[in-house]
Amino acid sequence: MGKFVKEKFKEWAKRYVPAEVLAVIGALIGATLIYFLTNNRIFAAYGGAIGENIGYYSLIISKDIRRSVEMHRNKKLKYGVKSFLKDLRNILVEFGFSETLDSFIIRPFAMYIFPIILGSYSLGIIIGKFVADITFYMPTIIFYEFRKKYFN
Repeated sequence: MGKFVKEKFKEWAKRYVPAEVLAVIGALIGATLIYFLTNNRIFAAYGGAIGENIGYYSLIISKDIRRSVEMHRNKKLKYGVKSFLKDLRNILVEFGFSETLDSFIIRPFAMYIFPIILGSYSLGIIIGKFVADITFYMPTIIFYEFRKKYFN
């Protein structure tokens, strides 16, 4: 593997892996809580997807905004509404397409089917989450690189 590719993988891992840790925790909490309340696997699958998103994006968005505020401060610029909206635009460019497919179709389906296939609810939620991650990250990384090139 070339140096450029290794550097890209390091960059992507630094950006996404910490958020994935929170995402796993959020998925388990969301799915388990909704399943406990409703005893419905379909609702629980969506609860897992929502919990995962809360864990994941709370870290991604806070890190991006913190980085942007620091960059503004270093350049002695004001971080205001316009800067905040640019940060949100960048998040939408990076994640919008992937997240739409992921949250409404792919991830809930994976979190519904894998607990049934594996016969273990918690393991099924985690495996379903990682299977959905594969389809999520392919376009996300492409849009992340696009965003860095054209929107930063």
